[in-house]
Amino acid sequence: MSDSISDSGTLRVLIVGGGPAGSACALSLVRQASRMGRRVKVTLFEHKSFGTHYNQCVGVLSPPIVQIMRDYLGLSLPGELIQRTIKGYWLHTDRRSIYLTDSSTADPELSLVTRRVFLDGYLLAKVEKEGVDIFPARVTDMEFNSDRVNLYAENGSFEGDILVGAFGLDRQMCEALERKTGYRPPDFLETVVTKMHPGQELVNSFGDQIHAFLPRRKDIEFAALVPKGDHITAIAAGRRVTSSTLREFLASPVCLRVLKFPFQVKDVFKGNFPICPAKHFYGDRYITIGDSAGLVRPFKGKGINTAIISGYFAAKNILERGISRKALSQIENDFAEQIGDLWYGRTARLMADYLSRFSAFDPVLEVAENDQDLRQALFDSVSAHDTYHNIFKRLISSPSRILKLARAFGYHFLLGGFLRDAGREGK
Repeated sequence: MSDSISDSGTLRVLIVGGGPAGSACALSLVRQASRMGRRVKVTLFEHKSFGTHYNQCVGVLSPPIVQIMRDYLGLSLPGELIQRTIKGYWLHTDRRSIYLTDSSTADPELSLVTRRVFLDGYLLAKVEKEGVDIFPARVTDMEFNSDRVNLYAENGSFEGDILVGAFGLDRQMCEALERKTGYRPPDFLETVVTKMHPGQELVNSFGDQIHAFLPRRKDIEFAALVPKGDHITAIAAGRRVTSSTLREFLASPVCLRVLKFPFQVKDVFKGNFPICPAKHFYGDRYITIGDSAGLVRPFKGKGINTAIISGYFAAKNILERGISRKALSQIENDFAEQIGDLWYGRTARLMADYLSRFSAFDPVLEVAENDQDLRQALFDSVSAHDTYHNIFKRLISSPSRILKLARAFGYHFLLGGFLRDAGREGK
């Protein structure tokens, strides 16, 4: 198709979703078009009311979020949005625990905790200030024609030259785009999230650290406890997690060793997040960004970071290259690192899932206690500070470490087999 736009010469961009990806794209379109002397009309649709609706994202901002907001959006991160600074991570199996910090530099950049709805509201306010039309309505369907895109929303219909999908994994929007294009949503894990309010003193005593869990359960791939401003957020992720799954996990011995105080579970929220890129996440007159495109690190690392960056590059490609599939294909080069890390991330997920089910992560933590490089690799995996490709490369570079791990695994499985046999004889 040609990269034709409206007869007025104004590029009309329709953005569905006002989270970090959609807001970043809208800001970048307006600002870059101004510098280029281009005319652009951006219309953004967001049916949520940030501050009223709950966001299922835990709200951990990984480095270098401050630099990303400055370099890509020209924005600072307001201090009032930061509820806590994370100084380290506890990684737990059912029987062992290890504390992980960033030892790669003398002055590490720490992860930050925010309430996602406040961050989303801040970015959307910046979008509105730039003159972008924001419609608080849900988009229900779409049409693609040779010369335009039509969107149908609860408050009317709209025409544009290109659709930018920043709707996360909203089922209705994914299905609508899938029906009309070659787009296929990314594979995903389900999440269940709750907030616990044991009192400010107990939240503060919890410490500025995230507790991550690899439990020996088939229904949970990982779980976490995250201290926020006045509460603790608990999340469990897996293929078929439910509210009962989360409550059972919170009542488990490994979790109760961390939550050493009374707590209540009231409201539980259901969500999901992608674990791989979507298929055909761009095409003639459309491009998806953020979670809709699945452009995230495995285990959901740096989801907000990549949302902002994908919004920026989508805008850049639309303005500089056009709105055809061929023009938008540049986005694959922009995200070559994330896409290339997919197979390493899948390997890491499968290994973590397999090892945790057989309690075989215990030998890894045992070796890591006396191996700084292995502890750093675990930290980089849990915090998403580095790619899995780099992590694997570092780990296999030491034959002595591989030998230590092999011995630890051999001892673990040999002892496990011996105890199982002894148990059978005892019966």
